[in-house]
Amino acid sequence: MKTAALVRWLEPLELTGLNMLVHVSLPALHFGDADAPAVCEALLHSVGPHGTILMPAFTCTETLANPHGLPVPFHSDLPVSGEVGAVAEAFRKMPGVLRSNHPSHSFSAYGRQASLMLSTQRDNNPLGPIKKLNVMRGYALLLGAPLRACTAIHLAEETAAVGYLGRSTAIRINAGGYQERVVLEHVPGCSATFDRLDARLDPGHVTSAPLPGGVARKIPIRYLVQQAAAALAEDPAFFVCDDITCTSCAHKREAIRGRRGAGVVTSR
Repeated sequence: MKTAALVRWLEPLELTGLNMLVHVSLPALHFGDADAPAVCEALLHSVGPHGTILMPAFTCTETLANPHGLPVPFHSDLPVSGEVGAVAEAFRKMPGVLRSNHPSHSFSAYGRQASLMLSTQRDNNPLGPIKKLNVMRGYALLLGAPLRACTAIHLAEETAAVGYLGRSTAIRINAGGYQERVVLEHVPGCSATFDRLDARLDPGHVTSAPLPGGVARKIPIRYLVQQAAAALAEDPAFFVCDDITCTSCAHKREAIRGRRGAGVVTSR
């Protein structure tokens, strides 16, 4: 029943055959965590057999060094971090869904281009799947989720003149079942201020549809990244938050001042 309702809500977005990066806020749908599989089914139905769905399957809270405990080794069945959301976890577990093996920023994908997208990711290229989606002229689909949830905006940070992205280490269980320590480059950090980009978006480039507790938005990734890059060119601190405890944004400030931050940058 809820799957059918969501399919109807998504119809104005014309998702059939598209390649998309999806972020979902269940409260905007008036759904709970138990309804996450229904959301996944509705998305697969809406995209159809010729499209591809990409979702974050991030585990950075567990696998990166942090003050709250020892890092957890990454393996393919490690649940996604709680803040990534119940839909991402339900999607990861769906039959036929593929997952990349990046220790902190893996992605899940289903559809015609799933394998191709995921194959682009490396330990030093965590945003590879989104870069491929950008080349394919794909979209970001935000189902009630704010722009601060949109991982694609990190592409603008990576291509900017200032080194906003970080470096870290993690442990991964390799194909032989042994633990290996890996060095991670270009690790995305804080996205709390990505919502500032809302004011720069032209409504003519955004397709919207109402949800019971919010709005669904379909935005071309190329357009989104262009706007973010323009904002950073005007103000390198555009995406720096005001939280003095945020180590990611402390790194950004030091990078802006021309000095790389010391130590490990944690990610969210």
